[in-house]
Amino acid sequence: MKILVINKYWYDRGGADVYAHWLARELQGRGHEVCVFSVDHPRNELDGWNAEVISGVDTENRTVSKIPKTIGRVFWSFEAQKKLRAFIEREQPDVAHVHNVYTQMSPSIFPVLQSMGVPVVATVHDYGMTSANYSLFDAHGIDRLGSWWSVVKRRGLQDSLIASAIGATAFQLHKWMRVYPKGVDRMLFTSEFVMRLFAARRWSGDPGAVLPLPFELPGDFELRITNNELDPYLLFAGRLHKTKGVHVLIEAARKTGLPVRIVGDGPDMETLREQAGAMTNITFVGRLSREDTLREMAGARAVVVPSIWWEPFGLVALEPQALGVPVIASRTGGLTEVVVHGQTGLQVEAGDVEQLAAAMRRLWNNPDEAKKMGQMGRRRVATQYKPEDHVDAIELVYEQLKKSK
Repeated sequence: MKILVINKYWYDRGGADVYAHWLARELQGRGHEVCVFSVDHPRNELDGWNAEVISGVDTENRTVSKIPKTIGRVFWSFEAQKKLRAFIEREQPDVAHVHNVYTQMSPSIFPVLQSMGVPVVATVHDYGMTSANYSLFDAHGIDRLGSWWSVVKRRGLQDSLIASAIGATAFQLHKWMRVYPKGVDRMLFTSEFVMRLFAARRWSGDPGAVLPLPFELPGDFELRITNNELDPYLLFAGRLHKTKGVHVLIEAARKTGLPVRIVGDGPDMETLREQAGAMTNITFVGRLSREDTLREMAGARAVVVPSIWWEPFGLVALEPQALGVPVIASRTGGLTEVVVHGQTGLQVEAGDVEQLAAAMRRLWNNPDEAKKMGQMGRRRVATQYKPEDHVDAIELVYEQLKKSK
């Protein structure tokens, strides 16, 4: 079978990208042909892939000369349509699997796929099909409405009235056109939480099914666990963005004095460094490769996932469990389904510094309990998040859609 994988970036920028690339490799390994449609980016890793890219836009750079192209891309990309149509004509894929597109690519791709008879599977990694603010999070916290007026009033996009008005208006246009409900044949949600939220927001397309993300160590990964009894630490790994709650972790570290290592970078790096100030128990490690990040996780007493938004799934909470490391996670979104409180880790209220600090002390002062939780987490991942079962389910969806067209 030939599968067209569509994702706006082809490098491991976030969890959705990691998953899209992993799945593409797995499908190739099973003998399928995979072709890739993406957005040009200097960090893309497209060597060895049959790929087509469109030009990128910088949605965070407000240079006057770039604004028209950026606004145009938010509404509709004729470049994406033209190149995708030519790519499909050349490659003749049996099915398309869409991940994240939105402002970099726009939903203009869906009418092309529909008109050319290519069945579409979409893995839902966030809330971008239900609101212009795809995270439903802004400077004021969680936007429970996500409507045009709510996004504009709360300045939900880039904390800018203009950007919010443009983005919200573009989304309303797409909603009026029913571009997402008409363009996706099968919705795959990563958690029950996200599927329920879509239903509550009156999603009118395919009701979909829940298929949690899987996890496996890289094929060439050799696990060298450090002696975390002699040199223990707590770890955060991920993008340094306000949604991830690292500022909450820093305050909890201030209260406990426990050593915390922060792996990753992002737009809030400098702000978080300033918040930590002269704290000697906080170490900013910076960006690491995926393998090195996993090794950091393997050596931790516990991995902390202090997200303050509705995390759709939380792959970063699954990874340490696969390594036998317990997780302290916010009780929010799909994280509540990934971490079993008291068994594979601990759940705390999102944004609650005192609860987070107490959970950190508990696992720090009770290494035997932490070890038992890690062992339970490893068994759970090995049985409930098996990669082979996941890919089997994906292949079944592809076959069903191929037969129905």
